[in-house]
Amino acid sequence: MAITSLTYAAPVRRLLRPLNLDYALLEAASAASDDGQVDDAIHKVFAHLFPGAAVGDLAAQPFTFVQGSSQVTARVEDGQLAITVPLVRLTPTGNAVAALRYALTTISGSGQLYQPRLRGDDLYLEFRDKLTRMHPAKVLEVLRRMPVEADRCDDWLVGQFGAQPLERAEIEPLSEDELARAEAAWRMHWDEVEELLKESQRKRSTWFLNEVSAIALFRVQFVLPICGYLLARISESAAVWNDGQGDPAKREAALARTAREMKAIPSAELRANFGHARYALAPLAEGQPSTLAGYFGSGDYIETIDKYRTQGKSFEAALALISSCTYLLARYAWPEDVAAALMDGLAKAGGKPWRDAAALLWDHCKGLVEQFCGDATGDEGGGEAGEPDADDAELEAATTDETIDDSSRDEETP
Repeated sequence: MAITSLTYAAPVRRLLRPLNLDYALLEAASAASDDGQVDDAIHKVFAHLFPGAAVGDLAAQPFTFVQGSSQVTARVEDGQLAITVPLVRLTPTGNAVAALRYALTTISGSGQLYQPRLRGDDLYLEFRDKLTRMHPAKVLEVLRRMPVEADRCDDWLVGQFGAQPLERAEIEPLSEDELARAEAAWRMHWDEVEELLKESQRKRSTWFLNEVSAIALFRVQFVLPICGYLLARISESAAVWNDGQGDPAKREAALARTAREMKAIPSAELRANFGHARYALAPLAEGQPSTLAGYFGSGDYIETIDKYRTQGKSFEAALALISSCTYLLARYAWPEDVAAALMDGLAKAGGKPWRDAAALLWDHCKGLVEQFCGDATGDEGGGEAGEPDADDAELEAATTDETIDDSSRDEETP
Protein backbone atom coordinates (compact mmCIF):
# COMPACT_ATOMS: atom_id res chain seq x y z
CA MET A 1 0.00 0.00 0.00
CA ALA A 2 1.31 3.45 -0.90
CA ILE A 3 2.46 5.71 1.93
CA THR A 4 -0.30 8.21 2.80
CA SER A 5 1.42 10.48 5.33
CA LEU A 6 4.62 11.16 7.24
CA THR A 7 4.98 10.74 10.99
CA TYR A 8 6.27 13.61 13.10
CA ALA A 9 8.76 12.80 15.84
CA ALA A 10 9.62 15.49 18.38
CA PRO A 11 13.37 16.10 18.53
CA VAL A 12 15.44 14.18 21.06
CA ARG A 13 18.37 16.35 20.01
CA ARG A 14 18.75 19.54 22.01
CA LEU A 15 18.13 22.38 19.61
CA LEU A 16 20.90 24.95 19.50
CA ARG A 17 20.24 28.66 19.77
CA PRO A 18 22.17 31.35 17.90
CA LEU A 19 25.18 32.82 19.68
CA ASN A 20 25.22 36.59 20.03
CA LEU A 21 28.68 37.41 18.73
CA ASP A 22 30.14 40.91 19.01
CA TYR A 23 31.53 41.69 15.57
CA ALA A 24 32.90 45.01 16.76
CA LEU A 25 35.58 42.96 18.52
CA LEU A 26 36.86 41.76 15.14
CA GLU A 27 37.24 45.35 13.96
CA ALA A 28 39.04 46.17 17.19
CA ALA A 29 41.29 43.13 16.71
CA SER A 30 42.24 44.27 13.23
CA ALA A 31 43.02 47.77 14.50
CA ALA A 32 45.13 46.38 17.36
CA SER A 33 47.04 44.20 14.91
CA ASP A 34 47.75 47.21 12.69
CA ASP A 35 49.14 49.00 15.75
CA GLY A 36 51.44 46.06 16.52
CA GLN A 37 49.46 44.92 19.58
CA VAL A 38 49.46 41.25 18.62
CA ASP A 39 48.48 39.79 22.00
CA ASP A 40 45.55 42.16 22.31
CA ALA A 41 44.41 41.35 18.76
CA ILE A 42 44.48 37.60 19.46
CA HIS A 43 42.51 38.01 22.68
CA LYS A 44 39.85 40.07 20.92
CA VAL A 45 39.36 37.27 18.37
CA PHE A 46 38.88 34.79 21.21
CA ALA A 47 36.51 37.18 22.97
CA HIS A 48 34.46 37.43 19.77
CA LEU A 49 34.16 33.66 19.28
CA PHE A 50 33.71 32.68 22.94
CA PRO A 51 31.52 35.33 24.59
CA GLY A 52 31.62 35.02 28.36
CA ALA A 53 34.61 32.68 28.43
CA ALA A 54 37.62 33.62 30.54
CA VAL A 55 40.61 33.75 28.18
CA GLY A 56 43.69 34.82 30.10
CA ASP A 57 47.37 35.02 29.22
CA LEU A 58 47.83 32.16 26.76
CA ALA A 59 51.53 31.99 27.58
CA ALA A 60 50.73 31.31 31.24
CA GLN A 61 47.47 29.37 30.97
CA PRO A 62 46.34 27.51 27.82
CA PHE A 63 42.72 27.97 26.76
CA THR A 64 40.80 24.74 26.11
CA PHE A 65 37.34 24.30 24.66
CA VAL A 66 35.15 21.44 23.42
CA GLN A 67 33.70 21.08 19.93
CA GLY A 68 31.64 17.92 19.73
CA SER A 69 34.01 15.02 20.36
CA SER A 70 37.13 17.19 19.99
CA GLN A 71 39.10 19.06 22.63
CA VAL A 72 40.96 22.10 21.33
CA THR A 73 43.86 23.75 23.13
CA ALA A 74 45.35 27.16 22.34
CA ARG A 75 48.59 28.34 23.91
CA VAL A 76 51.49 30.70 23.31
CA GLU A 77 54.92 29.07 23.57
CA ASP A 78 58.37 30.02 22.26
CA GLY A 79 56.96 33.12 20.60
CA GLN A 80 54.38 31.11 18.66
CA LEU A 81 50.63 30.69 18.83
CA ALA A 82 49.82 26.97 18.79
CA ILE A 83 46.28 25.60 18.42
CA THR A 84 46.03 21.80 18.50
CA VAL A 85 43.28 19.16 18.36
CA PRO A 86 43.96 15.46 19.08
CA LEU A 87 42.42 13.23 16.41
CA VAL A 88 43.27 9.53 16.87
CA ARG A 89 45.99 7.10 17.86
CA LEU A 90 47.12 4.74 15.10
CA THR A 91 47.36 1.09 16.10
CA PRO A 92 49.12 -2.01 14.72
CA THR A 93 45.77 -3.77 14.45
CA GLY A 94 44.22 -0.97 12.39
CA ASN A 95 44.98 0.22 8.89
CA ALA A 96 47.43 2.98 9.77
CA VAL A 97 48.62 3.48 6.19
CA ALA A 98 45.09 4.05 4.92
CA ALA A 99 44.38 6.41 7.82
CA LEU A 100 47.44 8.49 7.00
CA ARG A 101 46.51 8.50 3.32
CA TYR A 102 43.06 9.81 4.26
CA ALA A 103 44.63 12.50 6.46
CA LEU A 104 46.95 13.64 3.68
CA THR A 105 44.40 13.59 0.86
CA THR A 106 41.21 14.68 2.62
CA ILE A 107 42.14 16.60 5.78
CA SER A 108 45.38 18.21 4.64
CA GLY A 109 45.37 20.88 1.96
CA SER A 110 47.80 23.08 0.06
CA GLY A 111 47.74 26.59 1.51
CA GLN A 112 45.60 25.48 4.46
CA LEU A 113 46.62 27.21 7.68
CA TYR A 114 46.28 24.07 9.80
CA GLN A 115 47.60 20.62 8.89
CA PRO A 116 47.65 17.07 10.29
CA ARG A 117 50.68 16.27 12.43
CA LEU A 118 51.92 12.83 13.48
CA ARG A 119 53.74 12.52 16.82
CA GLY A 120 54.68 8.92 17.37
CA ASP A 121 51.40 7.08 16.81
CA ASP A 122 49.23 10.09 17.70
CA LEU A 123 47.61 12.10 14.94
CA TYR A 124 46.71 15.76 15.57
CA LEU A 125 45.40 18.73 13.69
CA GLU A 126 47.59 21.72 14.41
CA PHE A 127 48.14 25.36 13.60
CA ARG A 128 51.41 26.94 14.67
CA ASP A 129 52.91 30.27 13.64
CA LYS A 130 55.12 33.00 15.07
CA LEU A 131 53.42 35.90 16.80
CA THR A 132 55.40 38.26 14.59
CA ARG A 133 53.53 36.84 11.58
CA MET A 134 50.15 36.68 13.29
CA HIS A 135 47.02 38.40 12.01
CA PRO A 136 43.47 38.19 13.44
CA ALA A 137 42.18 36.76 10.16
CA LYS A 138 44.50 33.75 10.55
CA VAL A 139 43.34 33.07 14.09
CA LEU A 140 39.70 33.48 13.12
CA GLU A 141 39.93 31.07 10.18
CA VAL A 142 41.75 28.40 12.19
CA LEU A 143 39.34 28.57 15.13
CA ARG A 144 36.30 28.49 12.88
CA ARG A 145 37.43 25.64 10.66
CA MET A 146 39.91 23.34 12.40
CA PRO A 147 37.75 22.21 15.38
CA VAL A 148 34.82 21.51 13.06
CA GLU A 149 37.07 19.50 10.75
CA ALA A 150 38.45 17.50 13.68
CA ASP A 151 34.97 16.74 15.01
CA ARG A 152 33.92 15.62 11.53
CA CYS A 153 36.88 13.33 10.86
CA ASP A 154 37.87 11.66 14.14
CA ASP A 155 35.00 9.15 14.21
CA TRP A 156 35.57 8.29 10.55
CA LEU A 157 39.21 7.51 11.27
CA VAL A 158 38.20 5.30 14.19
CA GLY A 159 35.39 3.44 12.44
CA GLN A 160 36.87 3.13 8.97
CA PHE A 161 40.55 2.56 9.70
CA GLY A 162 40.61 0.98 13.16
CA ALA A 163 42.32 3.88 14.93
CA GLN A 164 41.77 4.53 18.63
CA PRO A 165 40.12 7.66 20.04
CA LEU A 166 42.61 10.17 21.38
CA GLU A 167 41.73 12.54 24.25
CA ARG A 168 38.09 12.73 23.16
CA ALA A 169 35.69 15.12 24.82
CA GLU A 170 33.01 13.47 26.93
CA ILE A 171 29.59 13.19 25.32
CA GLU A 172 26.58 13.09 27.64
CA PRO A 173 24.69 9.80 27.31
CA LEU A 174 20.94 9.79 26.72
CA SER A 175 18.48 8.88 29.45
CA GLU A 176 16.50 5.66 29.10
CA ASP A 177 13.44 7.61 28.00
CA GLU A 178 15.48 9.52 25.42
CA LEU A 179 17.04 6.30 24.15
CA ALA A 180 13.62 4.69 23.70
CA ARG A 181 12.30 7.73 21.82
CA ALA A 182 15.43 7.97 19.70
CA GLU A 183 15.37 4.32 18.65
CA ALA A 184 11.65 4.48 17.85
CA ALA A 185 12.20 7.58 15.71
CA TRP A 186 15.15 5.90 13.97
CA ARG A 187 13.18 2.77 13.04
CA MET A 188 10.15 4.78 11.93
CA HIS A 189 12.29 7.09 9.83
CA TRP A 190 13.97 4.43 7.72
CA ASP A 191 10.69 2.52 7.28
CA GLU A 192 9.14 5.65 5.82
CA VAL A 193 12.20 6.41 3.69
CA GLU A 194 11.84 3.00 2.05
CA GLU A 195 8.18 3.71 1.29
CA LEU A 196 9.01 7.14 -0.11
CA LEU A 197 11.73 5.60 -2.25
CA LYS A 198 9.19 3.22 -3.79
CA GLU A 199 7.10 6.26 -4.76
CA SER A 200 10.17 7.93 -6.23
CA GLN A 201 10.90 4.86 -8.36
CA ARG A 202 7.31 4.93 -9.63
CA LYS A 203 7.26 8.65 -10.35
CA ARG A 204 10.68 8.85 -12.05
CA SER A 205 10.97 12.47 -10.95
CA THR A 206 14.33 13.96 -10.06
CA TRP A 207 12.58 16.73 -8.17
CA PHE A 208 10.67 14.21 -6.06
CA LEU A 209 13.83 12.16 -5.46
CA ASN A 210 15.61 15.28 -4.21
CA GLU A 211 12.88 15.84 -1.64
CA VAL A 212 13.01 12.19 -0.54
CA SER A 213 16.79 12.29 -0.13
CA ALA A 214 16.53 15.56 1.83
CA ILE A 215 14.04 13.96 4.23
CA ALA A 216 16.28 10.88 4.54
CA LEU A 217 19.29 12.93 5.59
CA PHE A 218 17.98 15.94 7.45
CA ARG A 219 15.21 14.37 9.50
CA VAL A 220 17.72 12.22 11.39
CA GLN A 221 19.92 15.28 11.88
CA PHE A 222 16.99 17.31 13.20
CA VAL A 223 15.43 14.69 15.47
CA LEU A 224 18.35 12.62 16.73
CA PRO A 225 21.52 13.51 18.67
CA ILE A 226 23.70 11.26 16.50
CA CYS A 227 27.42 11.11 17.20
CA GLY A 228 30.19 8.65 16.52
CA TYR A 229 30.84 6.56 13.43
CA LEU A 230 27.15 6.23 12.55
CA LEU A 231 26.86 9.91 11.64
CA ALA A 232 29.99 9.64 9.50
CA ARG A 233 28.52 6.61 7.68
CA ILE A 234 25.30 8.44 6.91
CA SER A 235 27.12 11.52 5.65
CA GLU A 236 29.46 9.42 3.51
CA SER A 237 26.63 7.52 1.84
CA ALA A 238 24.58 10.72 1.45
CA ALA A 239 27.32 12.06 -0.80
CA VAL A 240 25.86 9.70 -3.42
CA TRP A 241 22.11 9.65 -2.81
CA ASN A 242 21.74 13.31 -1.79
CA ASP A 243 23.70 14.59 -4.79
CA GLY A 244 21.15 16.46 -6.89
CA GLN A 245 23.44 16.25 -9.93
CA GLY A 246 24.02 12.51 -9.71
CA ASP A 247 22.48 9.73 -11.76
CA PRO A 248 18.96 9.13 -10.35
CA ALA A 249 19.16 5.34 -10.69
CA LYS A 250 22.44 5.20 -8.78
CA ARG A 251 21.07 7.57 -6.15
CA GLU A 252 17.97 5.45 -5.62
CA ALA A 253 20.04 2.28 -5.38
CA ALA A 254 22.42 3.89 -2.88
CA LEU A 255 19.56 5.22 -0.74
CA ALA A 256 17.82 1.84 -0.76
CA ARG A 257 21.04 0.16 0.37
CA THR A 258 21.55 2.76 3.11
CA ALA A 259 17.99 2.35 4.38
CA ARG A 260 18.42 -1.43 4.60
CA GLU A 261 21.72 -1.07 6.44
CA MET A 262 20.38 1.53 8.86
CA LYS A 263 17.30 -0.58 9.67
CA ALA A 264 19.53 -3.56 10.46
CA ILE A 265 21.64 -1.74 13.05
CA PRO A 266 21.09 -3.37 16.46
CA SER A 267 19.89 -1.41 19.48
CA ALA A 268 23.25 -1.63 21.26
CA GLU A 269 25.04 0.03 18.35
CA LEU A 270 22.41 2.74 18.10
CA ARG A 271 22.75 3.50 21.79
CA ALA A 272 26.53 3.79 21.43
CA ASN A 273 26.07 6.39 18.69
CA PHE A 274 23.50 8.61 20.43
CA GLY A 275 24.54 11.34 22.86
CA HIS A 276 24.38 15.04 23.66
CA ALA A 277 27.60 16.75 22.53
CA ARG A 278 28.77 20.21 23.59
CA TYR A 279 29.82 22.91 21.14
CA ALA A 280 31.77 26.00 22.12
CA LEU A 281 31.56 27.21 18.52
CA ALA A 282 28.21 27.30 16.78
CA PRO A 283 28.06 24.16 14.59
CA LEU A 284 25.10 25.50 12.61
CA ALA A 285 24.56 28.62 10.59
CA GLU A 286 22.39 31.29 12.18
CA GLY A 287 18.91 31.32 10.73
CA GLN A 288 17.93 34.72 9.36
CA PRO A 289 14.58 36.18 8.23
CA SER A 290 15.96 36.11 4.69
CA THR A 291 16.50 32.37 5.05
CA LEU A 292 12.81 31.79 5.73
CA ALA A 293 11.82 34.24 3.01
CA GLY A 294 14.09 32.44 0.56
CA TYR A 295 12.18 29.21 1.04
CA PHE A 296 8.63 30.32 1.66
CA GLY A 297 8.36 33.94 0.52
CA SER A 298 8.90 34.01 -3.22
CA GLY A 299 11.06 32.43 -5.88
CA ASP A 300 11.11 29.44 -8.21
CA TYR A 301 11.09 26.83 -5.45
CA ILE A 302 7.97 27.98 -3.62
CA GLU A 303 6.26 28.73 -6.93
CA THR A 304 6.91 25.15 -8.03
CA ILE A 305 5.40 23.86 -4.80
CA ASP A 306 2.37 26.08 -5.41
CA LYS A 307 1.96 24.61 -8.90
CA TYR A 308 1.93 21.12 -7.48
CA ARG A 309 -0.49 22.15 -4.75
CA THR A 310 -2.98 23.81 -7.09
CA GLN A 311 -2.75 21.12 -9.78
CA GLY A 312 -3.79 18.30 -7.47
CA LYS A 313 -0.30 16.94 -6.75
CA SER A 314 -0.62 17.23 -2.99
CA PHE A 315 1.93 14.47 -2.33
CA GLU A 316 4.71 16.44 -4.03
CA ALA A 317 3.71 19.73 -2.40
CA ALA A 318 3.41 18.31 1.12
CA LEU A 319 6.67 16.38 0.88
CA ALA A 320 8.56 19.48 -0.29
CA LEU A 321 7.18 21.65 2.51
CA ILE A 322 7.96 18.99 5.12
CA SER A 323 11.48 18.48 3.81
CA SER A 324 12.13 22.23 3.72
CA CYS A 325 10.96 22.78 7.31
CA THR A 326 13.01 19.78 8.41
CA TYR A 327 16.11 21.02 6.59
CA LEU A 328 15.80 24.48 8.16
CA LEU A 329 15.60 22.95 11.64
CA ALA A 330 18.50 20.56 11.00
CA ARG A 331 20.94 23.00 9.46
CA TYR A 332 20.23 26.36 11.13
CA ALA A 333 20.14 27.66 14.69
CA TRP A 334 16.94 29.66 15.23
CA PRO A 335 15.57 31.84 18.00
CA GLU A 336 13.29 29.81 20.24
CA ASP A 337 10.04 31.23 18.85
CA VAL A 338 11.01 30.56 15.23
CA ALA A 339 12.11 27.00 15.96
CA ALA A 340 8.90 26.37 17.88
CA ALA A 341 6.82 27.68 14.98
CA LEU A 342 8.61 25.47 12.44
CA MET A 343 8.14 22.41 14.66
CA ASP A 344 4.51 23.29 15.26
CA GLY A 345 3.82 23.15 11.53
CA LEU A 346 5.50 19.76 11.22
CA ALA A 347 3.66 18.42 14.25
CA LYS A 348 0.25 19.53 12.93
CA ALA A 349 0.95 18.03 9.50
CA GLY A 350 2.27 14.77 10.94
CA GLY A 351 0.03 11.80 10.20
CA LYS A 352 -2.32 13.83 7.98
CA PRO A 353 -3.14 12.78 4.39
CA TRP A 354 -1.03 14.52 1.76
CA ARG A 355 -3.84 16.86 0.66
CA ASP A 356 -4.52 18.06 4.21
CA ALA A 357 -0.82 18.28 5.06
CA ALA A 358 -0.10 20.34 1.94
CA ALA A 359 -2.91 22.80 2.64
CA LEU A 360 -1.99 23.14 6.30
CA LEU A 361 1.73 23.59 5.73
CA TRP A 362 1.21 26.04 2.86
CA ASP A 363 -0.76 28.37 5.09
CA HIS A 364 1.59 27.78 8.00
CA CYS A 365 4.78 28.53 6.04
CA LYS A 366 3.29 31.65 4.47
CA GLY A 367 2.34 32.69 8.00
CA LEU A 368 5.95 32.21 9.10
CA VAL A 369 7.07 34.69 6.47
CA GLU A 370 4.48 37.25 7.58
CA GLN A 371 5.28 36.75 11.25
CA PHE A 372 9.08 36.67 11.23
CA CYS A 373 10.40 38.07 7.97
CA GLY A 374 9.00 41.59 7.75
CA ASP A 375 10.53 43.21 4.68
CA ALA A 376 13.35 40.66 4.41
CA THR A 377 14.23 39.70 0.86
CA GLY A 378 14.94 36.01 0.57
CA ASP A 379 17.29 34.20 -1.72
CA GLU A 380 15.67 31.81 -4.14
CA GLY A 381 15.59 28.32 -2.77
CA GLY A 382 17.90 27.80 0.28
CA GLY A 383 21.61 27.48 0.52
CA GLU A 384 23.76 24.45 0.40
CA ALA A 385 24.09 22.71 3.73
CA GLY A 386 27.04 23.97 5.70
CA GLU A 387 27.59 27.00 3.46
CA PRO A 388 25.21 29.71 4.69
CA ASP A 389 27.09 32.51 2.95
CA ALA A 390 26.88 31.02 -0.54
CA ASP A 391 24.57 32.34 -3.22
CA ASP A 392 21.32 30.48 -2.73
CA ALA A 393 19.69 31.16 -6.10
CA GLU A 394 20.19 27.67 -7.47
CA LEU A 395 16.77 26.06 -7.72
CA GLU A 396 15.49 25.83 -11.25
CA ALA A 397 11.85 24.90 -11.77
CA ALA A 398 10.20 23.76 -14.98
CA THR A 399 6.77 22.50 -15.89
CA THR A 400 7.41 18.74 -15.91
CA ASP A 401 8.45 16.43 -13.09
CA GLU A 402 11.44 15.16 -15.02
CA THR A 403 13.10 18.54 -15.37
CA ILE A 404 12.36 20.16 -12.02
CA ASP A 405 15.52 20.02 -9.95
CA ASP A 406 16.42 20.92 -6.37
CA SER A 407 20.07 20.26 -5.64
CA SER A 408 20.53 22.96 -3.01
CA ARG A 409 20.60 20.67 0.01
CA ASP A 410 23.49 18.36 -0.78
CA GLU A 411 25.55 17.26 2.22
CA GLU A 412 29.33 17.24 2.37
CA THR A 413 31.23 13.97 2.71
CA PRO A 414 33.45 13.31 5.73
